[in-house]
Amino acid sequence: MGAASKTFSVILRASELISAAIVVGIVGRFLSFLSSAHANAGSRIIYAEVIAGISILASILLFPPLKYSFYCFGLDFALWICWMVAFGLLCNLTVSGGCQSYWYWHNWGYYWGRYWYTVPRDSITQSVVGTAACSEWRATLAFCFIGGWAWFSSGILGIYVCTKYSDMRSSDSEMGHTPRITRWWRKPNRDAGHTKETTESTNQPVRNQEPT
Repeated sequence: MGAASKTFSVILRASELISAAIVVGIVGRFLSFLSSAHANAGSRIIYAEVIAGISILASILLFPPLKYSFYCFGLDFALWICWMVAFGLLCNLTVSGGCQSYWYWHNWGYYWGRYWYTVPRDSITQSVVGTAACSEWRATLAFCFIGGWAWFSSGILGIYVCTKYSDMRSSDSEMGHTPRITRWWRKPNRDAGHTKETTESTNQPVRNQEPT
């Protein structure tokens, strides 16, 4: 695992964490509006919020560029699939209408703009809501997509690093090289001191004993 792989891994984990945090913040605020209006959130919104929360925890645990983080490429691909599903489900809410669609101004824009204080939901129209909080909705979709592909890139990087590390170990074993592991906590070699004492005693001149 070279320095380039570790650096790239940290960048991807940071992207995953930031993307998930943005989605959690935006969707979480929308859920708070729904709670204040005593309205029910759709299952797709809840799913996106849950996946974002799981991604925050996973990205924090895998943030250090250590060996275990590269071996978790299976989790990276699983979260990539989950994010792509969340992105597709959210996009399907507005279909091709975007911020002009019925669901948008009747749900997201209505509750985000807090129109329930003044206008009943059955009486609301698109001309009243307009495109309120359209930037927040687009940011949610964008970071769902970006975060998902960041997890995919982490999985590809993990496979590359694990394959390269495995090939290096196999080549070393074929050549008869055993990797040496240096430990900072290794105890001092007691045999070295014993050998030094033996050498000093051997170099001392032998005195002739006088006859009694």
